[in-house]
Amino acid sequence: MTIQDLLQDPLVKMNERNFQEQFKKIAENLFKYCYIKCGAKKYYFAEIEFYYYDKNEENGLNKEWNEKTYPRDKKYAGELFFHYSGVDICFDSSYEKGKFGGILIRSLKEGCGKYITGPTVCMLEILNACSQEMPRLEMLNENKEYNIDNLCNPIARYGIEYANKEMKDEPLCFFDKKLYEKYTNKDTYKETFENARWDYSKKKEGRLNRYYHRFD
Repeated sequence: MTIQDLLQDPLVKMNERNFQEQFKKIAENLFKYCYIKCGAKKYYFAEIEFYYYDKNEENGLNKEWNEKTYPRDKKYAGELFFHYSGVDICFDSSYEKGKFGGILIRSLKEGCGKYITGPTVCMLEILNACSQEMPRLEMLNENKEYNIDNLCNPIARYGIEYANKEMKDEPLCFFDKKLYEKYTNKDTYKETFENARWDYSKKKEGRLNRYYHRFD
């Protein structure tokens, strides 16, 4: 099994009735079998979002394209694509064929257990962790498989706004259950992410708390 197989085979089988199911298969593959390699560091997935456009009427995904899905050309499945909002794992993409997209990395878990949160912060972490070689998506070759029961049911993507208010965003964001349970527990609120943004509405005892915006 290759990274191409993990990312592209579900797309081949995708249609208007099963696209959420196929995206879930890809999410399971990434959480269970893959990681981002940056030099000597490994980053595992904690939260990802799907963005995909295909003008082909047969697959049922021919909704009007909008700027939420960055066009990309001549990208292969598994290639990292850096953009203004962060970094994606690409699908095989061709702008000329009207088929492109990828998976936005929203949160990562470093091998030592530290969580890195936010798309831009993840991108900077990945780039800064590399020295002489570029970061890349790799498959696990060790006896360490992700417990797929920890993958939560998908929810709507974060911060998506459409000009057409009637358009409802599909639940295409997948995240780790342990991530959710840990950072929605009020008793451990002070243990929130080191790199999350400041929350001025929760100022206590003269000190600002950081919090993770997905689960507040």
